[in-house]
Amino acid sequence: MQPIKKERFFWWVALPALTGVLITLAVLQYRWSNQVSAATRSQLQANLQSSLMGFRQDLSRELGAVCMELRSAADDAGRVRATDLSRQFLHWQQAAAHPALVKQVYLWRTAGDATLQRVDAAHEQFETAVWPKGWEPLQQRLAEMSVLTAHTQSGMTHRHAKAAVRGAMNMFFPWFVDQSIPAMVYPLRERAAGRRNEGRTRVVTWMIVELDAGVLEKEIFPELAQKYFRGASGLDYRVAVLRGGAGRVLYSSDSGFGQEGDSTHDAALPLIGPPFRRVTPGPPGPAGSEIFTFFRDIGGVHPLEAKERAGVIFDRLLPLEPLHESGDEGGTWELVVRHKQGSLEAAVASLRLRHLLLSFGVLLVLALTMALVLTASQRARRLATLQMSFVAGVSHELRTPLAVISSAAENLAHGVVADPAQLSRYGASILKQARQLNHLVEQVLLFASTQQKLGNYRLRPVQVDEVIDAALENTAGLAEAAGMTVERRVEPGLTPVAADFSALSQCLQNLITNAVKYGAEGRWLGIRADARRGNAGTSGIEITVSDKGPGIAAPEIKHIFEPFYRSPSVAGSSVHGTGLGLPLARTIVEAMRGSLTVASEPGRGSAFTIYLPLASIASLPEEKVAAESMPHPTADTP
Repeated sequence: MQPIKKERFFWWVALPALTGVLITLAVLQYRWSNQVSAATRSQLQANLQSSLMGFRQDLSRELGAVCMELRSAADDAGRVRATDLSRQFLHWQQAAAHPALVKQVYLWRTAGDATLQRVDAAHEQFETAVWPKGWEPLQQRLAEMSVLTAHTQSGMTHRHAKAAVRGAMNMFFPWFVDQSIPAMVYPLRERAAGRRNEGRTRVVTWMIVELDAGVLEKEIFPELAQKYFRGASGLDYRVAVLRGGAGRVLYSSDSGFGQEGDSTHDAALPLIGPPFRRVTPGPPGPAGSEIFTFFRDIGGVHPLEAKERAGVIFDRLLPLEPLHESGDEGGTWELVVRHKQGSLEAAVASLRLRHLLLSFGVLLVLALTMALVLTASQRARRLATLQMSFVAGVSHELRTPLAVISSAAENLAHGVVADPAQLSRYGASILKQARQLNHLVEQVLLFASTQQKLGNYRLRPVQVDEVIDAALENTAGLAEAAGMTVERRVEPGLTPVAADFSALSQCLQNLITNAVKYGAEGRWLGIRADARRGNAGTSGIEITVSDKGPGIAAPEIKHIFEPFYRSPSVAGSSVHGTGLGLPLARTIVEAMRGSLTVASEPGRGSAFTIYLPLASIASLPEEKVAAESMPHPTADTP
């Protein structure tokens, strides 16, 4: 396949194919990120629900431990002695993680004088007490519930149900929680011995366990929040426990979260009662309907099924039911959480954005790598083409002088030339061709040395006019043979520049040689030196070599300083060259802390300008500056 066809194949087939692969990968990454985000959202929601349930269950265990310990103080007849209750209470305090959770224990017997008794655990006795302030709703509620609790057995119709659940009604009766105090209450129904008393109304004694709200708010709730909602760098969620629906905050992990007006949260769960209540149509039941429904459901079934239902209650966590309906004063404890980033959706969106940035960053790196590989391959192919052109050009440049030298030497060896004048002409021709060969070899060696970064230049103060005169003198024969008019103009009183005399002269000779070769049609060559002035005064010297030749097209200007490059307009002409003169000139000038620029207009000629800093600004005399070429190139020209 020809090079041009290969290049077209690359640009029209390979490059679009690679671009299509990158676009396909980007689309797939975007879709995968959506799928990952959906899976992450589901996982976070599942983990959040699990954490909410864990919080609730641990709180139930903490409260249930108190209930089970104090409930075990009652005997089979439902009676409680001060000694047993005090010992059980002290036993619980010794084993509890939060012994200060229970503030006080009371007993209230609905029969007789119905006085409230406080448990004095230290002296193992009961003390008469008055109802604390604010407990009036609790007293009224317990009085209403006592009626249903005492007559619950009479509501069962199955003749075998009484025997099946006689013990279950006392053992598995739920504890009720008044969340406004807070306090837990439990009915103990006294039972007389003998079958003849089974139908009588029983006396109910309410066990009231007053909880310390401060322990809940400052110890238990914070510990549970840290246990279930903590991440690698602290809490992942804002956590609050609210009482009722009015934003009354019992506990909040962040200041302000859960306050009234802040109703946005990712999930919520009641801490007392069924976690998910099923709402049934119909009017609300009477006070204490929860108790009636509980025992009605057990009493209306077969004895074996009643035992199974009682066993279910026993196997799971101790049931805790709210004492008041949701609309009553005090409401219910509700655990609400919201992600630190504002919401669970915001957290997922942030995670998705991070994944997209990472994935598209990888694609960007891949695209850059592909671009670098393609650019490197294109440059390598172009460099190979330039090197082949260089070999062809050098071979052509070598063949001409060698052919002349070989022909002249053959004529001299065979005695064809005997006249002294002819001998002189032959000698001059051989000398000229030998110098051209020498110049060509030096150019190649000098370029090779620049690629290997050998040597250095010794910068010292140099008079610009002296360097210009030396360069013009060395190229005078070439300019005279081409019929060029040389115009020299140097601004008087120029400050010396920091340069290597021989290297700078070589650069000027290369520029003058190019002007003679490519600008011969204009028959004019100009070289001038001027000071570059700015706001701070003179900063350096500019040396410009100009001609009135065909000029350089704009697309070619950016390539003329590349090694081996020759313009297509002159590559096939009779003007010989290797494409190394300008790259060497720029390399040498830049090694001396200067610059080489070009300005050209097709049809009007070109101007190459060397800028060098002043000796007082650039360096001290005899300073060595590292360069990318061999030191002291020769100034000889053909």
